[in-house]
Order: sequence, then C-alpha cells, then structure tokens
Amino acid sequence: MNKLLFLSSILIIVGCTELNQPTMHPADWTNTNSEDSHMAKIAVTGIQACRDCHGGLEKNDFFGGTSGISCYACHEGGPSGHPAFDIWMGDSGNSNFHGTENPDRCKACHGDDLSGGVTAVNCYTCHNEIS
Repeated sequence: MNKLLFLSSILIIVGCTELNQPTMHPADWTNTNSEDSHMAKIAVTGIQACRDCHGGLEKNDFFGGTSGISCYACHEGGPSGHPAFDIWMGDSGNSNFHGTENPDRCKACHGDDLSGGVTAVNCYTCHNEIS
C-alpha cells in the first residue's frame, strides 16, 4: 500500500511540472503570414478565448493573466494589435491614425460589412460611411 501511495505521489509531481505541460499554440503562432497565426485565429473567434490564460476579470485586461504573458508585450495597443489608443484614435494627421488604413484590412476583425465582426466593434458607431 505504501509503495502504491509513493508511486502515485511521484506520478502526480512529475505530471504537474511545467516541463510536461503541452504547448498551447501551434509553432507558427507568431508568424503573421501563417494561417496558424494568432491573428488568423482571432479573426475567426475573437480575443475572448485568450482571456482564460492572458487576461483578468476586467473587459480589456490582457496583461498576462495566469500565463504571465501580456498582449502588451508585443502589441503596444494591446490585444487588438492596433497602435496605442491615443495614436490610433488621436490626431488624424498621424501616419498611424486608423483612418489611414485600407478599410478592407479592417474587415478581417470588424466583419465584411464593418458592423462588428468577431470584435463586436461596429465602425458605424462613429462613421456614417467608410471609404
């Protein structure tokens, strides 16, 4: 009986080490040209699935969560991948202002009709038309 308890304890300890944890993401997760990239996944499912490991309870908290890996480490503007909010939504003369983007690029996340898509952010909330 003691031997069984000892072996069970060893299996639990070895099975729960970080080294034995499976990789959560495909090898091309950070390759922006891959169909296995995180951007491709987010374009289909949105960012809410990221919250389990990378987020907190607040709506836009993607500062690391249980994984300790923050979206802000690579994306200055956070999980959207946009530049910082004050640049993205600030001065229209700035080359990184959201109005300088081709609206077709926005469709991957905001939907073909730009009414929200997987982001649920409707461009027409602020824009009467988009050229």
